[in-house]
Amino acid sequence: MTTNEALDLDETIHQPTRLRIMTLLAAQAAADGRLAYGFVQKELGLTGGNLTAHLRKLEEADYIAMSKEFIDAKPRTWIEATDTGRRAYARYLDNLRQALNIPTPRSP
Repeated sequence: MTTNEALDLDETIHQPTRLRIMTLLAAQAAADGRLAYGFVQKELGLTGGNLTAHLRKLEEADYIAMSKEFIDAKPRTWIEATDTGRRAYARYLDNLRQALNIPTPRSP
């Protein structure tokens, strides 16, 4: 990247809290791919309102999907990255690596 090239980072993901949310979801992708709302809230130390506002932005961009289910008669909200969200996050990381001149990790 030259000094005249604009840094192409997805503004939806680039916001620090949303980046942390997407990073948590990407790390979870190897398991069942979803995280409980309460876990994300606790892990990131956010208020419910703050987390919900950021999740709405990610949902509007089709980067995440939320679903509810009842477990032992208690509602649980699940959050998972969509295919669009996973691709956008991967693109974001690639663009950031390129901007910082960091080689892309190779798969084993």
